[in-house]
Amino acid sequence: MQCLVPDIVDLPVIGTLVVLLASILFAIWVWYQHQFPGKRSFMVAEAGMLWWVFAAMMELSNEGLECKVLWSQLAWPGITLLPSAWAIFLFHYSLGQDDSLPQLKRLALRIGPVLVAIVALTNDFHHLLYTNQTRLVTIDGRVSALYDHGPFFYVAVGYVYAFMLASIGVSIATLRRARSHLRPFFVMLLLITLVPIAGNLTYILWDMTLFGFDPTPFMFSFVLAAFGWLIVNNRMMDITTIARDLLFDAANTPTIIFDDEGRLSGLNMPARQLLKDEKISVGMCLLSMPQVGRLVSRVIKSGRLPVHHTVIWGNNTFDPRLHPLPSPINPNGPTVGWTLTFIDITEQQAHADMMARAAQQAETANRAKSDFLATVSHELRTPLTSIQGALDIVQLTSMDKLSEQNAQLVSIAASNTRRLKTLIDDLLDLQRMEQGLMDFHMDYMDIIPLIKDSIISNKSYLDKYGVEAIVEFPDCPAYVMGDQKRLRQVMNNLLSNAAKFSDGANTIEVQVRFRNDKTEILVRDHGIGIPPGCEDKVFGRFSQVDAASTRSQGGSGLGLNITQEILEAHDGSIRYESTLGQGTTFIVALPSAT
Repeated sequence: MQCLVPDIVDLPVIGTLVVLLASILFAIWVWYQHQFPGKRSFMVAEAGMLWWVFAAMMELSNEGLECKVLWSQLAWPGITLLPSAWAIFLFHYSLGQDDSLPQLKRLALRIGPVLVAIVALTNDFHHLLYTNQTRLVTIDGRVSALYDHGPFFYVAVGYVYAFMLASIGVSIATLRRARSHLRPFFVMLLLITLVPIAGNLTYILWDMTLFGFDPTPFMFSFVLAAFGWLIVNNRMMDITTIARDLLFDAANTPTIIFDDEGRLSGLNMPARQLLKDEKISVGMCLLSMPQVGRLVSRVIKSGRLPVHHTVIWGNNTFDPRLHPLPSPINPNGPTVGWTLTFIDITEQQAHADMMARAAQQAETANRAKSDFLATVSHELRTPLTSIQGALDIVQLTSMDKLSEQNAQLVSIAASNTRRLKTLIDDLLDLQRMEQGLMDFHMDYMDIIPLIKDSIISNKSYLDKYGVEAIVEFPDCPAYVMGDQKRLRQVMNNLLSNAAKFSDGANTIEVQVRFRNDKTEILVRDHGIGIPPGCEDKVFGRFSQVDAASTRSQGGSGLGLNITQEILEAHDGSIRYESTLGQGTTFIVALPSAT
């Protein structure tokens, strides 16, 4: 306990105390006022320096050899921690966070200092650090200890100098890769890094002292204070930085800045107001905050935000936007931090919710409409089939017994019944396709015989319009994978469409050709043609290009829409080429099967 009580309180001791107190105030100021890459390592270096200076003050204030040796031994944790933490700080500050830094931190800030401290504090048992030849001498009028160094002293010095040389290497590498406007700053950083090394070398090689003591801790206190001055000077004199700060604070959008360890580096006034219920301050870890902790953690691990993630504060909804902050020293290296901006999308979200509800209501109404059409169609189909059957029987067996007027009425009724049945069949097909219930039985088939059968089965319909089908088929088969029933429906729709719109022309052409890996079926009429820009009407539902209430041609307006749906289920397509007054060619393309 006697070593805790000063024997001497003179100018060197007071001067050391002043350096210690000034360094403590400086450390507190840096901790609360500034955030920069590697700040935690910098503060560890500050702690090591403070302990070293405190041990130096206690050694200076004690006269006995035993107390001087004790305080010299106690100083070694700070002696090893200071340069190693400074090297880690420079590495992080200059080159950024990377995968090797955690392992380097573990060696520099834990393993090395702990081992040196254990050997130093047990020196009385082995004398590997200081030998028994250590004695008191008078230097510059003061009683000082002249240490006789053991072998471990040189091991410890080598460990310390390895990190000092690493600091110089990092500073030089940073100076070489830094942008031109930043080089003066890093020149100063390199020079102040050299100061304690020079002071320690003069002590070891030429026994130069300050008040009869190793000047290195005082040199390091100068270094840390000088770095603080560089931070303040660079910020206060940089007009661009001032302008950025003003723009940052004046922005209406809440923005926070955090480093690569998830610690808050800055926030503007809207963000402070948004987080007013949180005890938030610069330097605090954001990972534990309920609102932003998960976002910050995701950013640190992956460099990006979760997809389609929103944040809700109170009654407002925010869309977070992330912007990485590349190092100005090493732009291609690890990111040194991020800005996280919260865009208020409360109004947009309300509109989106309203639109979603409207879409849901529309979907419900559409489903009700589809169910109604399906129900009505099914209910109509059965009696309509009976009516059609009865009319067909009358036409086959009793037409010669009817008067001409009655026979004409029966023919009209039969024709309209077939037309209505076709409409109901189209509605049912449409309903099945909407619900994904239409079955397709794909077979390996030659499409040419199917086309021939379709022309034969539609001959009476073609004859009704005075149209003859002219075919042009290749000599070889045209194999495709398809559903015969549905492809026959496609051909029936195309042939009836061509016949209806032939406009007095007496032929339509049906052609099969091969184009790349497709088998194409062309159905060409010589009718009125289709005006440009009518694709939506041609392939739409319940529509025809002639959309007047008294259309010249009948039809449900569903045939080509159903045709398109069927072909898409076959991985095929349909398009048309048309010239007004000359006719239209519909082109069906199906994948060729080999």
